[in-house]
Amino acid sequence: MFSDAFADEFGDWVGISNVAQQMFLADITLDASRNLSYRGALTSNLIAINGFEFAATAQASARIDLLDNEFMLSNTIRKCESQLMGNAVPGRDGGLYTSAMHPYVVYDFMSDNSAGSAVDTLKRSEAGAAVLKGDMTRGYTVLEWSGVRIIRTQTVPTYANYPSTGKTGYATYVVGREAMMASELLGNRVPRNPSFKVNVKTFGDNDIDLSNPMLQTRAIVSYDWFLGVVARPNTNNTAGFRRVRSEVSAV
Repeated sequence: MFSDAFADEFGDWVGISNVAQQMFLADITLDASRNLSYRGALTSNLIAINGFEFAATAQASARIDLLDNEFMLSNTIRKCESQLMGNAVPGRDGGLYTSAMHPYVVYDFMSDNSAGSAVDTLKRSEAGAAVLKGDMTRGYTVLEWSGVRIIRTQTVPTYANYPSTGKTGYATYVVGREAMMASELLGNRVPRNPSFKVNVKTFGDNDIDLSNPMLQTRAIVSYDWFLGVVARPNTNNTAGFRRVRSEVSAV
């Protein structure tokens, strides 16, 4: 099977004037680079999310939609892992699948204290009890459960009036290796994190030209890259990921 990926160009820039360069107490070029790199990382994240959402809409096997008053439970993650494993979807680092879960959904997941749940299992060991006491809140990785590494992130999509009017649904992804394929063009590396390198061009007194005759522009910070994403082709009628939609109880 084949899938077509269309790569688009993504870029942005910040111009730094002579006044800003002279008046800012901090290094304005460094500050612009930091903020623009974060913006670029958010853009690449949004492109990936759009790819997942498009694929989930097109493939029923990728969707698990919880109903009213059904919150994220440990067993839902088990179901995702079982479906992926049962369809020979390979795991990611260390053989584990990766789950991107909003902090509100994590709250519901960790509030599930039913028999055999993650919390019920963790509290039965000293190491697990340490996680429940607060270690899981350090950083983005929450824990590993049922073959899935759960990562907290605020950048998952939300859905108005889901699962019913007046409510807001949140997406949770459980992803296998090569669930999405990405195409980068022209050698420009797509940002993988908020600290990717941006382009910085500074202008000195000898750089006067018709576009900058008074040297009012002292620096330009920019990024430019091409990216296209598409769900991997499959021959077993299943996607390489699962998207769970659920309401949350934390808001």
